[in-house]
Amino acid sequence: MSLLLVKEIPKILSCKYALFYLCFIVLFQMSSAFAFEKSQVVELSSLGAFELKFSTVKKANLMVGQNLIGEVSYKPGENYAVVLPFDVQKVIYHAENGRYVNQGETIASVEGFDVHHYIDAFESAKKILEISASHFETNKQYFDNKTLKTAQWLEITKNYYDAKLNLEHFEHQMSFVRISKDNKISLISPKKGILKTPNFQHIKSKGDLVFDVINLKSIKVKITTPLLYNGGISHFVVSPTCQLKLTSIENIADKYHQILWASPTSEHCNLTLGQSVKVTPILSFDGYEIPKAAIFEFNEQNYIAIKLENNVSLVAINIIAANNNAYYATSKENIVNKQVLISSVSILQGKLLKLGAE
Repeated sequence: MSLLLVKEIPKILSCKYALFYLCFIVLFQMSSAFAFEKSQVVELSSLGAFELKFSTVKKANLMVGQNLIGEVSYKPGENYAVVLPFDVQKVIYHAENGRYVNQGETIASVEGFDVHHYIDAFESAKKILEISASHFETNKQYFDNKTLKTAQWLEITKNYYDAKLNLEHFEHQMSFVRISKDNKISLISPKKGILKTPNFQHIKSKGDLVFDVINLKSIKVKITTPLLYNGGISHFVVSPTCQLKLTSIENIADKYHQILWASPTSEHCNLTLGQSVKVTPILSFDGYEIPKAAIFEFNEQNYIAIKLENNVSLVAINIIAANNNAYYATSKENIVNKQVLISSVSILQGKLLKLGAE
């Protein structure tokens, strides 16, 4: 026999042993699966004298998600901002930050060199418009009679409308500026809502923010949620007396999360602007609520045992989520209101394992 043939014999034997081992594994798994198929229905008497208790499988349209943290806030741009109409040296607040204020209520008073200049400018704007309006009406007759050059009329018209716009600008500021008889200036709330004063200290220059007013309807809870909750949230629970309804979803994700906005459904929430609150998402769900004690694992699949007179039928389930006492699960079979085994489940599991090993 040649040396080459001798070397090939161990390789052939090795391949034969591998094929034999593979066939043995396949036959073992087939016998295990066949044994389990025969045990889809198990007699209760085969479980011996152990106590057997059953519970009702409930239909679940909602399920409780993991707690999240929300922030009581408002959407950008929904605040009504009041800014300084001129430079000041001092701002004195007369209303507490976060308090509900009414329209026209005094929020702050201001002091500084430009206070009197602002008052003089306001009075001058009124007089200039009065003069410009009179000049406009007088010369309009000459223009209509074609005794006034077009260039002159355009200049008169421009001056009139510039004066008018300038006074309208002052009058707009009067919606949040109040001038007293002794020429002191206060800033008032142009709207009703929650007062929010800025955190920074240097509020002295024209255009600086003095305060915001946020309408109560604009106050919502900003919640960062996992993307897997997308489209599945029914509402949120803050407390037994406070629920939040979903109002909007920001469709820009931050990696695995996105921002939702929710608003209270009643006046019992007592939310405070800037507050952090724990919220429980309630998710829409089409499945079942099954006691934890009823579920067991076999062949890497979760099962429950449904009572059928003197037998139990094994039903495969898929666990989706859990609460303290039950699992939220789905099944290909309709098991609503069925009686499920919740005691001696480990005995049943052991019997199935024994059958699978035979």
